[in-house]
Amino acid sequence: MNKKTGLFIVAILLVASLSKAQNLSFGPMAGVNFSNLSSNDNTSTKTGLAAGAFFNYSSKNWFGVGVQVLYNELGAKVKNADNSINLNYLQVPVLFTYYFAGENTAGSFRPKLFVGPHVNFLLNAKDKNGIDLNPNGQNFSSTDFGVTVGGGFNYALADQIWLNVDARYGLGLTDATKSTTSNSMNRNLGINVGVSFPIGNL
Repeated sequence: MNKKTGLFIVAILLVASLSKAQNLSFGPMAGVNFSNLSSNDNTSTKTGLAAGAFFNYSSKNWFGVGVQVLYNELGAKVKNADNSINLNYLQVPVLFTYYFAGENTAGSFRPKLFVGPHVNFLLNAKDKNGIDLNPNGQNFSSTDFGVTVGGGFNYALADQIWLNVDARYGLGLTDATKSTTSNSMNRNLGINVGVSFPIGNL
């Protein structure tokens, strides 16, 4: 286990320990990604899906932290060719959230900003026609790390049931490929919608 993976596991355990003593919610989420690869003049933005679930701790004041598990379709279109690089990941972000008003004072609307690390676990890499771009794992890294930053709002649909809407930017910090001549990091703008349900209020 490398140091980055170890630190990420520690962060997840920290979230889990907080949730046992505070308000905890979970729910499904889905959205769309607009992604590209950095340092590559031969690619352009492609569109992909995002879907998964989240677990959040949220104080009744201004702070929250949560873990998400998402299926993310990233990659890029190939310029001057009717093809694409489809990198499909299992992504785990740990996000620290600041709410502009507390739950007790904000009524049904809570604007928010968030930031935190994420790790991507590569599920597969294929082109537009489904051809494997990563035979024997020789072209793309099995994991990469980055930072997610964004903002949005929570809107109360019912007592302790919230609609979650956010826009986020994923900034890859490690090379998504195994190229020895250049670094290509994942970049993506995502728009996501979810619904949270309470599972703890201790």
